[in-house]
Amino acid sequence: MKLQLKLKDKHYLMLFLLPAIICLAVLSVYPLLFSLKNSFFNWDLIKPGSQENFIGFKNYIAILKDDAFWVALWITLKYTFFSVSAALVFGMAMAFLFFRNLFGTWVVRTIVIAAMVISPVIVGTLWRLMYSPDYGLVNYIIGLVGIPPQSFLANTNSVLASLILVDVWEFAPLIMVIILAALQGLPSAIYEAGLIDGCNKMQLFLHITLPLLKPSILLSLLIRTMDCFRTFDSIYAMTGGGPGTSSQNLNILMFNTGFEFFQISKVTAMAVLSLVVITIICLLMVKSLRKDSSLW
Repeated sequence: MKLQLKLKDKHYLMLFLLPAIICLAVLSVYPLLFSLKNSFFNWDLIKPGSQENFIGFKNYIAILKDDAFWVALWITLKYTFFSVSAALVFGMAMAFLFFRNLFGTWVVRTIVIAAMVISPVIVGTLWRLMYSPDYGLVNYIIGLVGIPPQSFLANTNSVLASLILVDVWEFAPLIMVIILAALQGLPSAIYEAGLIDGCNKMQLFLHITLPLLKPSILLSLLIRTMDCFRTFDSIYAMTGGGPGTSSQNLNILMFNTGFEFFQISKVTAMAVLSLVVITIICLLMVKSLRKDSSLW
């Protein structure tokens, strides 16, 4: 039986939604439009009145010609891809493991989830100490098997992998929580029907479990992709974008441009371009994952 809202009821719904709409407009839409406007001006904090100089698309052209922007974008894309991929694998593995409800599972689950509620700045500081070649826990552990101390965060070849490891450690539990909740909501009747039809465990997993988890996996990928793309605090706490610029992603580049060189308009133009890139990535992900079950 369908419930049809009367015109009067719709007015009440709009009235209840009005505070949320106003908050969204004030906190999201207005800053976005303000940043978009500033990106077309030459606003430099060390030049009074510069925000009044309209220069059109010159900021965007200068950014697209800047090698530092493309290097930072490439680092951001690599960091996002490997972090999200690894977090999805480990998160799903932990979800299936904890779904079995083994003895003591709830204790381990609580400890694992605790990682993602710690402030990223604290996580970055903690792991910077753990990566220390002099007194870090990581070098102590690898030293037990005869490997000499490594400067993980000071080596251009290992710094990005070290940062990705920290991100996976912190946020794989988030994917675990989402997938685990989806697993607990799967109907048992479908599995019983599959067993009656002669499906083995692998077939049940590939043709029933994974397709049913598809919306949760998509949600996990979107959340983690957007989070990784805008990661700043943990990376800044560990490396500050170094050594050199080997871990300088877009957010750290924007921070340095805005707070070291005071080029506000250039920063806002970078932010707009960053928003365009992440929007395109998310739209492509949604489009590809909404195709039929041949993905699996």
